[in-house]
Amino acid sequence: MGRGSNFGNIIKSICGCGRFREEVTGDKANLGSMALPGVQLHIQDRHVVMDNGILQVTLSNPEGIVTGIRYNSIDNLLEVLNNESNRGYWDVVWNALDGSGKKGVELSFSRPWDPSLQGKLVPLHIDKRFIMLRGSSGFYSYAIYEHVGSMEWPAFSLGETRIAFKLRKDKFHYMAVADNRQRFMPLPEDRLPGRCQALGYAEAVLLVNPVNPELQGEVDDKYQYSCDNKDLRVHGWISMDPPVGFWQITPSDEFRSGGPVKQNLSSHVGPTTLAMFLSGHYAGDDLVPKFGQGEPWKKVFGPVFIYLNSVTNGDDPFTLWEDAKRQMMVEVQSWPYSFPASEDFPKSDQRGNVNGRLLVRDRYVSNEYISANGAFVGLAPPGDVGSWQRECKDYQFWTNANEEGCFSINNIRTGNYNLYAWVPGFIGDYRYDGSVIITSACKIELGDLVYEPPRDGPTLWEIGIPDRSAAEFYVPDPNPLHVNRLFLNHPERFRQYGLWEKYTELYPNGDLVYTVGESDYRKDWFFAQVPRQKADNTFEGTTWQIKFKLECVNQGGTYKLRVAIASAALAELQVRVNDPNTRRPIFTSRLFGRDNAVARHGIHGLYWLFNIAKEIIIVTGDSWGLKSMSAVEMQLHVQDDQVVIDNGILQLTLSNPGGIITGIQYNGIDNLLELHNPELNGGFWDLNWSDPGASGTRGKFDKIQGTSSKIIVENEEQVELSFTREWDPSLQGEHAPLNIDKRFIMLRGSPGFYSYAIYEHLEDMPAFNLNETRIAFMLKIDKFHYMAMADNRQRYMPLPDDRLPGRGEELAYPEAVLLVNPVEPEFKGEVDDKYQYSCENKDNRVHGWICFDPPVGFWLITPSNEFRTCGPTKQDLTSHVNPTTLAMFVSAHYGGEDVVLKFGPGEPWKKVFGPVFVHVNSVLDSNHVLKLWKNAKKQMKTEVQCWPYSFPASEEFPPSDQRGTVSGRLLVQDRYISEEFISAEGAYVGLALPGDVGSWQRECKGYQFWTIADEQGCFSINNIRAGDYNLYAWVPGFIGDYRYDAAITITSGCNIDVGDLVYKPPRDGPTLWEIGIPDRSAAEFYVPDPNPKYINKLYVNHPDRFRQYGLWERYADLYPNGDLVYTVGISDYQKDWFFAQVTRKVGDNKYQGTTWQIKFKLDHVYQKGTYKLRLALASANVSELQVRINDPEANPPQFSSGLIGKDNAIARHGIHGLYWLFNVDIASAQLMQGDNIIFLTQAMDASPFRGIMYDYIRLEGPTA
Repeated sequence: MGRGSNFGNIIKSICGCGRFREEVTGDKANLGSMALPGVQLHIQDRHVVMDNGILQVTLSNPEGIVTGIRYNSIDNLLEVLNNESNRGYWDVVWNALDGSGKKGVELSFSRPWDPSLQGKLVPLHIDKRFIMLRGSSGFYSYAIYEHVGSMEWPAFSLGETRIAFKLRKDKFHYMAVADNRQRFMPLPEDRLPGRCQALGYAEAVLLVNPVNPELQGEVDDKYQYSCDNKDLRVHGWISMDPPVGFWQITPSDEFRSGGPVKQNLSSHVGPTTLAMFLSGHYAGDDLVPKFGQGEPWKKVFGPVFIYLNSVTNGDDPFTLWEDAKRQMMVEVQSWPYSFPASEDFPKSDQRGNVNGRLLVRDRYVSNEYISANGAFVGLAPPGDVGSWQRECKDYQFWTNANEEGCFSINNIRTGNYNLYAWVPGFIGDYRYDGSVIITSACKIELGDLVYEPPRDGPTLWEIGIPDRSAAEFYVPDPNPLHVNRLFLNHPERFRQYGLWEKYTELYPNGDLVYTVGESDYRKDWFFAQVPRQKADNTFEGTTWQIKFKLECVNQGGTYKLRVAIASAALAELQVRVNDPNTRRPIFTSRLFGRDNAVARHGIHGLYWLFNIAKEIIIVTGDSWGLKSMSAVEMQLHVQDDQVVIDNGILQLTLSNPGGIITGIQYNGIDNLLELHNPELNGGFWDLNWSDPGASGTRGKFDKIQGTSSKIIVENEEQVELSFTREWDPSLQGEHAPLNIDKRFIMLRGSPGFYSYAIYEHLEDMPAFNLNETRIAFMLKIDKFHYMAMADNRQRYMPLPDDRLPGRGEELAYPEAVLLVNPVEPEFKGEVDDKYQYSCENKDNRVHGWICFDPPVGFWLITPSNEFRTCGPTKQDLTSHVNPTTLAMFVSAHYGGEDVVLKFGPGEPWKKVFGPVFVHVNSVLDSNHVLKLWKNAKKQMKTEVQCWPYSFPASEEFPPSDQRGTVSGRLLVQDRYISEEFISAEGAYVGLALPGDVGSWQRECKGYQFWTIADEQGCFSINNIRAGDYNLYAWVPGFIGDYRYDAAITITSGCNIDVGDLVYKPPRDGPTLWEIGIPDRSAAEFYVPDPNPKYINKLYVNHPDRFRQYGLWERYADLYPNGDLVYTVGISDYQKDWFFAQVTRKVGDNKYQGTTWQIKFKLDHVYQKGTYKLRLALASANVSELQVRINDPEANPPQFSSGLIGKDNAIARHGIHGLYWLFNVDIASAQLMQGDNIIFLTQAMDASPFRGIMYDYIRLEGPTA
């Protein structure tokens, strides 16, 4: 990279100190040689020369490679033996993813991206700039990189970018990076075969026959001269004859990635000097920016300053370093520069400032607030807590707090940021809750901010200093054969090569043992837990022990182990307590980290914090302590009739080849599953299907038995099994016409297992309907009695026997049973109904059961909704009495026949359901058994963050880099509310298969991807499978549905920005009156108390009071002599509008429809206008809504919906089902000045469940 393709009329004279504003431009063809007093510019066919009388810089034309720097009688400071393209240049490492009186001169060398070179050049517009000022002993360079927001621009990852200078090797022999990090350096020839010996990796060599014999026996490795961003301000080289210095000065870190303690290369043998802007050094792939297809991005790297200085012969050349440091301070104080001509580089008055004070509150350290002295405080793009250290696309601005914790962050580019901090001496990260929006010249005072670091109790013991570095631990002397003399007796002794090898020498017969109260971490804790090298030159994991005494143990308490990691490279940390041989650790990090800081002498890389809570019983006195050891490898046992997978934590048994889960052994329980039910046992995938043309939503039940099995993956880290059943035409009518591939995955160290399935309907298969499919688990009846699905929806549950005749009395439908003689008398008089525990897809992430003896949890975690049907608010079953727990993928619940998958003959279709995660957990103390729910929620968040998983082996499950992203902003335009656009805050925005407006809520064959817009209406939908979609949305507070007009095609790695989208909700005129809130739910209306005979104690005084059984019967109790009458301006819909318009019981199994009235006054009727009645329904079940105006007997009615809906949400306690919107025109002649009445009749009367739930009603007047 770095070769420009266009140098033309961007020759700009720029002013020093911001005083002179004139601009000179001209064409290359007619400029020839052009003199600017102070700075002269000479343009030739192949070169451009800038000369200010102090130095002369030559650049290739049009590439913009620095080919020559003439200074202080040296014709060229750059290596003249190198090709011109290898002297001074900008470069990138990338990968595809699928004038007189003028003060100075600024040159631009640009290279627009050429699509014809896709795969050969990085897909970026690059504009490299070079600036020379009059009287300046150096020159500046910066570059503007841009990836355009167009689908023509492919995805790619940007592994590295920098500006590099290769200096004269016959001149520059002395390198300086810091006061205590400077030395005479080897020659580049010393790294060639015959003069050196390769070591553990290519960058490190042992000098065995160097040109300078004094260097013999030393190691040279460029990573030994790395430096934290915060300290990497100036570095470079000195020539002794003549005495000249060449220095790279970086005046600001704003354009670097990874924050202030990210490490990077500086100068090294070459002689080479670098300004690194992006790199994965000391971080790995976590810090490589990845751009999706069409993802817009622009960033300015630099300017950096190339500074040259000299002294006369005879003077001390080492004073050049002191002068370079002084010049560095001048450059830092001048930032942001006033002279760059690009509009993409904002000046000081176009930036903002943020001030405040950071305090720490840790009551176990002090009862007072603690000043966050020395805290690193910064602004970076919005993200999670601590995300700044992996942020690599945008700008960051950091400072250090003073002794009082006060901080001031200056010269911040405009934009939207989060404020982050971390405080030496305390673990964890701080993030300010609110966004910080920087505008031009703003000055924001945040006041006092308080960081509460992770803390659950007093410190019993600690090892090390929480400063994100391992430097305080024992760093051994290097092998005398592999030394760098600079770092002997040096504060950064960890920069020596091969220190990791010293571990085996120091601990030849066993691993490190640290005894609290006796050991000293400065001497007895090795700086890195590395593998042990064995005699055959292979490696094995290591187990370190921490021994400690406890004089007293809180048997009812939870102890917390905080493990802060300064670096990790392809590691797995496991923790065990008191039993080094247990196969089940209390904690495993799984595989994490790629920063390679151990090999690169970094003493730190990326920071990790693990908080390990365990309800533990520790024997008073001596303790084995807490241990880290290698993970147990996966074990797979295949027999004729069963397959067993074991990872040392749990053991999973499946029938072979059926793929039915017959056993889950965990924590001393031989089997968590029930195998003695009269019908359904164990764990299984099933479906319900019917023949084409069948009515209703129930058909034939099919427990999916595989007919063949296969091992897909078997290694130390993972086992994946496949159980398939191909459709057999001879069994037509018995099995659903589908090919089904059920998969089960277990990972090493994982407390659970995953399952997914691939369903396929081929062109030679007959038509059929798929009513339902799921994975179900029937748990041990004698073990699991407590169910949890939300913080406020958990309880002890009845037994399955309580639902049998004699103990239970069936109510209006089989699922609902009144407990009249339950085994546990406390349940007497309660209703049990599985639909009372239904949940919306968006909230249905984790649910399950708890066993109290032993204390064990069984949880079903659904990390994504992409494979579920009908969008985020579709409701479905979770867990219920048996004990049963379900992952529902397709069902007609709360939707009816509208959401049944109906396939025509030969209709091709394939879909992946899952993976879902079955998580098991345990505690030792049953007094804290309910903490299993908290742990399950944490595990759920982990699974969600890991989506899409990287480990499923099927090609039908695309990983993250094969998916795309869509972002934009949704605005609402309703001129009767505001003349301005309204941010669609809280809008549900999603992608689903192409269809009509609002079709997503009935879409059940494809995938859907949803998110919620933020306060500004901005949204980002991530990890979308490739395919064609429409973008849909609906906005709480507004009626109707939005659909983006254009289809959206997702390709691998794409990043589509659709910009600002405007939704115009249905509106013809001003609101005259309204009832309810347009949120697609009837929850805001009056929900009565249940009949005391039919109660579920969980929902007494509960936000979800609508979950009680039999509420539909309460309508007749409340309105015994007539139907509901609502008077606008007097009535309150929260008290006076019943949540559902249901039928009225008039005899045994006889019902009649109901007519509700809305009374309202009109002060004036516009005779020439049309009024509009908007009726938004939250649910409809075999109903007909009729509307009449001022005449209850009008025939035909003003409006009839016809027969609508089969969602059955009233009976199933759902408060909403499918959404309907009806718009009724009312002619002005039908209305009267004064009193008016709208009659709403629900005409269907065959059962108590025929009815409507309203969402919102509005009457609009004519347009004025």
